Amino acid sequence: MFRSILPAAIVALAGLLPLQSAAQAEACRNTMDEENCVRVLACVGAQGVVFDGHAYGWEQGVVKGLLSSGVPCGGQWSANGPMGTGFAQMQCGDGVTGKVIYFKQDSLTGTAIGRGKTSRGEAIRIWSGRNVLEYLRREGGRERAILPCESGDIPVS
Repeated sequence: MFRSILPAAIVALAGLLPLQSAAQAEACRNTMDEENCVRVLACVGAQGVVFDGHAYGWEQGVVKGLLSSGVPCGGQWSANGPMGTGFAQMQCGDGVTGKVIYFKQDSLTGTAIGRGKTSRGEAIRIWSGRNVLEYLRREGGRERAILPCESGDIPVS
């Protein structure tokens, strides 16, 4: 179960982004094999930067997405860390890199949670998984999913 959601948790670099459409969400399917795809959301730093993307693969793979500023980011992830942790490394089109470790999971929603840093020293906080929006609604007790970023709550859909 943890490895099925970990791929989504691996997108650690972000900037405020146009959050995905319903068509993009439907194109990503949790298949629990090499074709697996899960959503990844992240807050980066304290300036309201958000990453929205997807992690692809099983046990290891790639992650792709955009910062809220429109800068593309991509990288690699692996679910082979000690005690069920996962790791990711990303690079964005503006030259910023980041590393993340995933260390927590919510089994009811299949959500992995992680933290990391960018090459600029900014904190990264990420959430991913097959039901990441459900997790973000439930954690805040809200009707709408909210990313709890340092800069303040950012609604996502």
